[in-house]
Amino acid sequence: MHLKTVYVTVGTTKFDALIKAVTSEAALEALQSRECRKLILQHGNSEPVPADVSRRISQQYGIQLEQYTFRPNIEDIKASDLIIGHAGAGTCMDILTNGKAGLIVVNDELMDNHQQELATQLASEQYLHYCKPSQLAVQLATLDFASLRAYESASENMLKFVNALDELMANRWSHSANK
Repeated sequence: MHLKTVYVTVGTTKFDALIKAVTSEAALEALQSRECRKLILQHGNSEPVPADVSRRISQQYGIQLEQYTFRPNIEDIKASDLIIGHAGAGTCMDILTNGKAGLIVVNDELMDNHQQELATQLASEQYLHYCKPSQLAVQLATLDFASLRAYESASENMLKFVNALDELMANRWSHSANK
């Protein structure tokens, strides 16, 4: 599967490890091998990629880097062949409801990490792939994004998703209250 345009989002969080991982030499080589020509980074509260690094990415890998802190992202989502994002519920739903291939990256530095559970569930249903930041480059090089199932945004599927989130959060609250 060719990935001409890849959109990366950290949402409203700070997730420097994701930005660093996706702009690593190994990840850029993997993107280049999949014919990526444009990499859009929504870096939120993370540090932006310096201008000299952006120029080097363009010159060395032939990948145009566009980045921003925040803006409405629906056009970026629709224009992308792959979305790489933090494993927040909103990002996961954006990927699923827009019919995009997705690689969600779990922030393993968070305490009480609900992202891992959400990522595991969505991957087990073959809707998305997931990894940790340290695994991103290898996953970009090896995953078969065409093998992902299309999400049917019928009301019963949305209800299942909402119920699964409710259950996840209820378990988190009861676990925290028992500590």
